[in-house]
Amino acid sequence: MPHLVVDISAHGFGHLAQTAAVLNALDQQNLRLTIRSKAPLAILRERIHLPFELIPHQQDKGMIMSDALRVDVPKTFAWYQAFHANFAVRVEQAATDLEALQVDLLVANVPYLSLAAAQRLNLPTIALCSLNWADVFKSYCGHLAGASEIYTEILQAYQGVACFLQPTPSMAMPSLLRKQAIAPIASLGNPQTERLRTVTKQCFQKFVLVGLGGIGMRFPLEAWPQLSGVAWIFDDQSLYLGREDLFPVSHFGLSYIDLLASCDAILTKTGYGTQTEAVVNQIPAICVQRGDWPEEPYLFAWHQEHGEVAFVDWGEIQTGSFVENLQSLLNRTWRKTRIVATGEQEAAHFIQRALAN
Repeated sequence: MPHLVVDISAHGFGHLAQTAAVLNALDQQNLRLTIRSKAPLAILRERIHLPFELIPHQQDKGMIMSDALRVDVPKTFAWYQAFHANFAVRVEQAATDLEALQVDLLVANVPYLSLAAAQRLNLPTIALCSLNWADVFKSYCGHLAGASEIYTEILQAYQGVACFLQPTPSMAMPSLLRKQAIAPIASLGNPQTERLRTVTKQCFQKFVLVGLGGIGMRFPLEAWPQLSGVAWIFDDQSLYLGREDLFPVSHFGLSYIDLLASCDAILTKTGYGTQTEAVVNQIPAICVQRGDWPEEPYLFAWHQEHGEVAFVDWGEIQTGSFVENLQSLLNRTWRKTRIVATGEQEAAHFIQRALAN
């Protein structure tokens, strides 16, 4: 039975969303699957539908965030300096760990330490992501003394993969070798809007899901807009204020993707997972800009072309002035051609072909 090991970054939930959709598209027969990630087991099991063994393991830090929108550059650079001070030793240990697992194929989204380790073992590897940490690191820290050496070590790990799968829309990755663009990766939810109306026991005509991903942000709930017929659904950790039109995600007992598909709009931030899922499920979006996030221009251009979206800054969220954009989206008919996400099938094909070889 071939052994597939999948390393998933715990920097937000977008990496898991991409990877889970691909894993669910695999032929589940005669496959041993091991996931290595620091993502919570409950969320992994909600997203990944085939059996797997979990090894709680963190190989990367991504970017250290001040909050859901801002990168803490000094802390991020300090972490990378410490991590790469003895990088060769880390690679050797990671290679030992991989060898003990008797791996047939390693897939990473998109930690690079294990990719570097797999090169030592001549182990086949596939990277899958709409970004890579080499270019993101360079974007934020490239001007700092000592950054070029760190960037080179990260880049070399990515350049050693058999294939780097880039789901549409991906950031530009000019320095990577053996790249392969694929279609968008996004899960399709099962709309259950009537369930939302039943559970809330109120006369709400519209439901708006609010969430900025796995990294928290304090919403100004004391001054949050109250709109006739509109219910707001927040992740449980963000909802610190009781009000008849504010509900926690857990109140509905739905998976996140089914909840998204059941709503009339979503308020989110720049990020691959929710933006592509909003488009595929034809859910209008208010998207909070992150400004210096290097993926942003590519995500914005694609979202504008294929979805119904308005882009705002955090100041507009704080003042409530985003409401005009939201009401326009709620009253607008979806005017774009439906996007069918087939990237997961394409990526699954690459993985199964690599396992067969």
